[in-house]
Amino acid sequence: MFVKTRRSYDPEFKQEVIRMLVSGRSARETSEAFGIAENVLYRWRRMATKKTKSNSGESGNDKAAKLAAEVAKLRAENERLKTDREILKKALGLLSQSNSGTSMS
Repeated sequence: MFVKTRRSYDPEFKQEVIRMLVSGRSARETSEAFGIAENVLYRWRRMATKKTKSNSGESGNDKAAKLAAEVAKLRAENERLKTDREILKKALGLLSQSNSGTSMS
């Protein structure tokens, strides 16, 4: 009989994954990248949203909460763009290597 064990993730990891989702990455893409079920990602995002709403409601500082969320979103987008840039650099290197072997002259 197979016993399934529950994996646990540290809060920093969860926050980073949530930032990726907020920045526009799809849940499917993120799920495949990290090997986490999509429904777990949605639950993490929902819990983080509830926590943010309750924290901002208690402190009465909605502007600060919105700014923090925007900063998190921009940081995640920045990381995604850095990754995309690195992938494009590698692809360009591979293409230039393959083109240098086949000259037009």
